[in-house]
Amino acid sequence: MKVLIDSRWQGNTGIGRLYQEVMDRKPPEVLDKHIESNVSLGSIFSPWMLAKSIRAADADVFYSPSFMPPLYANIPFVITIHDLMHLFYYSTFHRLYYKRVIAPLAKRAKKIITVSHFSKQQLISLLGIDEQRITVIYNGVDDSFRFNKMAYSLNRPYVLYVGNRRKNKNVPAMLTAFAQAKIPQDVVFALTGQPDEALVQQAKQLGIQERIKFLGFISEEELPKLYKGALATLYVSLMEGFGLPILESMASGTPVLTANTSSLPEIAGTAALCVNPLSVPDITQGITRLVLDPELRQQYIAAGERRVLDFQWEQTAIQTWKTIIHA
Repeated sequence: MKVLIDSRWQGNTGIGRLYQEVMDRKPPEVLDKHIESNVSLGSIFSPWMLAKSIRAADADVFYSPSFMPPLYANIPFVITIHDLMHLFYYSTFHRLYYKRVIAPLAKRAKKIITVSHFSKQQLISLLGIDEQRITVIYNGVDDSFRFNKMAYSLNRPYVLYVGNRRKNKNVPAMLTAFAQAKIPQDVVFALTGQPDEALVQQAKQLGIQERIKFLGFISEEELPKLYKGALATLYVSLMEGFGLPILESMASGTPVLTANTSSLPEIAGTAALCVNPLSVPDITQGITRLVLDPELRQQYIAAGERRVLDFQWEQTAIQTWKTIIHA
């Protein structure tokens, strides 16, 4: 079978990780062809470019690891819609483009893969996608997190946030909760990525400018060590389609504080401490408990190590290729 693939999504992102894991496990009977274009991923011209590429390619099916569908296609196509964040946390233009362009085109897909039952229900209720077209396939977690024995050191104990700082990530609320938590003053809040002025100013106003640490870019090789060295991972997001850092932290033997909304309790199960992301006191209490209660920490560490065994990239790839081949 000849499969045309939108490989523009390859890279150091969550979608890039999914793409690489799926491609690394390509069945031998699949001949992969790839989109060759300089059109950017978020360009409004992407659907048009994809349609032209599909028409010119000698392929049996088109697959994209993300949400961008072709304007038209003379072969079946399969896309992955991870979440509907564009409808809630992006600009008015993004919302209109997603609803008026992306959603109608997505309905023409032979199959839509999504990464949680929460996202599936959103696709049905918000975009009107036929339930029969949607397949839920969970992401996996890399074995490097489970097998790593080395821990990152900041020379001070730290709680950790891994990810970008879009509005849905709820980082300001986590920072406020951290400042209010009754925990030792030598504990720092470490975040991946570069400093940003808003968070720096917030930390100053909270009087914790010496207790916030921006770590810059963290390589894939260093990330397991970073989780391993943390007292806890904070991922109290307002909305997620999946929430991979939850599993990465669990696989690293580090307890997780996450939200009790969207897909997060679905992915975490009972293996993370879940709190109301809209309540700073709830987040504060959660941080305090995970930092100060060693018995509770150990409970979530053990539960997390069991939970991650249900999320294997091997199964993600098998189910993804099965969906593509039978499209």
